Amino acid sequence: MKLPEIFIKENNSIKDAMKIIDNCGLGIVLVVDSTNKLLGLVADSDIRRAVMNGTNIDRNVSTIMNKKPIVVDQQYTKLSIDNLLLDVNKSKFPVYGTLCIPVLNNRGQPVDIIFVSEKGYRGKFSDANLEMKKVTRVLVVGGAGYLGGILSRKLLANGYKVRILDNLMYGDEALKDLYKEPNFEFVKGDMRDIRTVVKSIKDVDAVIHLAAIVGDPASALDPGETIEINYLSSMLLAEICRLSQINRFIFASTCSVYGASETGKMLNETSKLNPVSLYAEMKLKSEKGILSLEDDNFSPVIFRMGTLFGLAPRMRFDLVVNVLTAKAMKEKSFSIFGGTQWRAFCHVEDAAQAYIDCLEAPIQKIKGEIFNVAPINATILDIGKAVKVHVPTANMVIEATKTDERDYCVSDEKIRKKIGYKGSHAIEDGITSIVNAFKEGKYKDYTASKYYNHTYLHESRMTSDEPI
Repeated sequence: MKLPEIFIKENNSIKDAMKIIDNCGLGIVLVVDSTNKLLGLVADSDIRRAVMNGTNIDRNVSTIMNKKPIVVDQQYTKLSIDNLLLDVNKSKFPVYGTLCIPVLNNRGQPVDIIFVSEKGYRGKFSDANLEMKKVTRVLVVGGAGYLGGILSRKLLANGYKVRILDNLMYGDEALKDLYKEPNFEFVKGDMRDIRTVVKSIKDVDAVIHLAAIVGDPASALDPGETIEINYLSSMLLAEICRLSQINRFIFASTCSVYGASETGKMLNETSKLNPVSLYAEMKLKSEKGILSLEDDNFSPVIFRMGTLFGLAPRMRFDLVVNVLTAKAMKEKSFSIFGGTQWRAFCHVEDAAQAYIDCLEAPIQKIKGEIFNVAPINATILDIGKAVKVHVPTANMVIEATKTDERDYCVSDEKIRKKIGYKGSHAIEDGITSIVNAFKEGKYKDYTASKYYNHTYLHESRMTSDEPI
C-alpha cells in the first residue's frame, strides 16, 4: 500500500472515508487539499462517534476531521518521539492503543506515518516489515457458548482485544479464566435489547454473531422466542452494525439449511436449500436478511457451520460425535438410528480458526460471501464405527428407524480457495480427546442438563416465568 491511498479530499463524504479506512486497516484517513497539504485527520472512532450522534455519513469528511492532529516533521528522531510521548496525554491514544502521527515535509504534505503506543515507538508506514492488524477489537455475540469459549481464547492468543456480549443462558463456565485477561471485556446482556447492543459495539472493528437458540429440539421448545432471537434480533444487530459503520460482520449459520438432499450428492454454497426445521428456517431467513444489508461500508459474511464436535470449556453432549463417545465410555453401549444419513462436520477448534482467517482476509475476498465451514463429511454410521474403534468394549446398536430427516454432504472448497482455510482435526481427534477426558474423570455426569441445550432450556422454563 502507498501512502496516497489513505488520502482523501475535504469535500469527499464520511462514507468515502470509512471505505478507505476499511480497506487500509490503519484506522485513519488523512484529509488533504489539492496540493496534498494536510488539512486534518479522521479516525474510525471519529466516524462512529459522529454517526451515533446523528451525523449523516453523506456529509463532507471535513465536518468531523481533527484539524489539529499531532504531527512531526521529517527531521524527527527517536529522542523527539520519546519526548513527544511524554507530552501526549493518555486520553489521546485511541481505544486500540496505537496513535498514528503524520510525518510532514516542509510543504506540509504527509510523507510517512509513525505509530506509537503508550509503550513507545512501534514503527512507521514506510517500514517494509511493519504489520498492522486490519481488525484489532472484536465483539463476539454469544461468546460464552460452546464455540465462543474456544474462539475467544484463540482471538486473545492471536493478539486481538475481545469483548463478549452474552446473557449467560448456560452460565459462564467458558469465561471464568478470561475475566482477568487485560484484553478481555465482558458485557452481560441480551442482544434483543437495543441499548445493550449499542453499548457493546462501541469502538469495535468487527462483530462475530454466534448467539442463537441452537439446535432443532431447543428451537422447537418455544417457536415464538426462536423467531425473536434467531431472526429478529440478528437483523437488529446487523442493522446497528451497518448504521455504526462496522464493516466486518460474520454470521454463524448452519449446514442444516441444506436439509434433506439427494443422498451422497456434494453440495456447495449455490446448491438448492431445503431446511426441515424451524432452526434451519430462521438461519436461512437471517442469511437472506443480513446479506440484503450489504453496501459499500457493510460487508457481511455468512458461515454455514457443519455439526461441531470436540472438547470445549462450555461442553456439549447433544452433538452426535460427543454424545456417542460419552455413551460408549459411560454406558458401554450406544445406538445409531438409521446410520446412512450424511452429515458435514467440523472440529470446534477448526471452526474457531475459520473466523480468525476471515477476520484477517482482505475484505474484497469475503464481502457478501457465503462459506461452508465443514471440512469433513461422514455418515452417522461412520461416526459410530469410529467411536467403536476407540472404545472397543462398547456395544454399538443399529436401529433401522431414522429420527432425523437431514441428509447432506457439503464442499468447503470455496473457503479453502478464497482465504486459504483448512481444517486440521479429524473425527478421531474429537473422539480421543473426549475419551481421555472421561478417563481423567473430568465429566462425572455427562447427562447433566447443562450439557444439553434442549434439556437445559426446558428445565429453565419450568422453573422461571422470566424470558430466557
